[in-house]
Amino acid sequence: MYFLYLALFILSVKALPRRCARGKAVPAPLAPSLTPSNATLGCSVNQTSWQFDHKNHANITLGDRSFLVHIPTAYRPTLPHALVVSFHGYKANDVRQELITGFSAAGLTLNGRGIVAVYPNGQFGPGKNGNESIRAWQGAPYSPPGVDDIAFTQQMVQLLSDNLCLDSNRFYASGKSNGGGFTNLLACTPATAELFAAFAPVSAALYAGANPADCNPGRSVPIINFHGLADKIIPFDGQAADSQGRIEYATPNITRYREAWADRNGCADLPPDAGPSLGVFASVSHPYIQTTVKTSNCSEQSRDAVVSGFTVENLGHFWPSTLGLDSGGVPAPFNATEDGILPFFDSV
Repeated sequence: MYFLYLALFILSVKALPRRCARGKAVPAPLAPSLTPSNATLGCSVNQTSWQFDHKNHANITLGDRSFLVHIPTAYRPTLPHALVVSFHGYKANDVRQELITGFSAAGLTLNGRGIVAVYPNGQFGPGKNGNESIRAWQGAPYSPPGVDDIAFTQQMVQLLSDNLCLDSNRFYASGKSNGGGFTNLLACTPATAELFAAFAPVSAALYAGANPADCNPGRSVPIINFHGLADKIIPFDGQAADSQGRIEYATPNITRYREAWADRNGCADLPPDAGPSLGVFASVSHPYIQTTVKTSNCSEQSRDAVVSGFTVENLGHFWPSTLGLDSGGVPAPFNATEDGILPFFDSV
């Protein structure tokens, strides 16, 4: 009986709140949170209501807009995943953008986990002839009038965050041609420059509306850019007007464009002894045949001040791929997605 009373006494003492030296109750330590602070609201539900098919696709609508979502085979509804949004080019759509970029390919990861890849559809605009009905993004002369694609992008990311388990520190934007120009516009806009961690415009159509002179993102923005020297749609050296003399189709020299981003990110020209003609670029390399990569990293305190530019000699107006997925089977020396964009996103 004595031992029974002793056991009950010990249990009752353990149940009492702990107290500090002055007699004030000290709360017991909280159990560690199962959801990290960077996890979106979608991580708090066991399963999304969105229906994914056997290829892990779901077509989602948002008002009169739509976007294609692909989740990795190993998607876990309780583990935050990186989000890559990729915007299609003029005349293209979500399915085409998924095909040429390969962001949905099996085995691709960011931060060691599979990627949630999203391909939005632009609204129908008047086209370059003014009397067509062709999908396009904000910032181009042929964009649909009055459409706020920046607001749509913010709403889409919010909807994705509410329904899927995403890592809010690892939202990334990419795009090709008109979609690449819009990606640049997102980088120039403070709200979306803060929303996305890094940007990847490819063969970007950098019209004035997509590359505003007063571009001011409010922070250093990591950007990786790809452009071909054989691009006849958006020439690498820039153009004052298109072939019909329309000045609204003017685009900048791509080298000057990259230098402008380095300047915004606080980069200064390197001293003469740093190397010949490097300017703001800290390094020049040739990792693939016919390819030159210039990179600036101008902040010792932050990796955000990174601008990386891939210049490809015989590349036309395409998304670089060794399978030639965007160029009628003509291969590029490397895959922009696997060899450039994803490693860059993972590093910033």
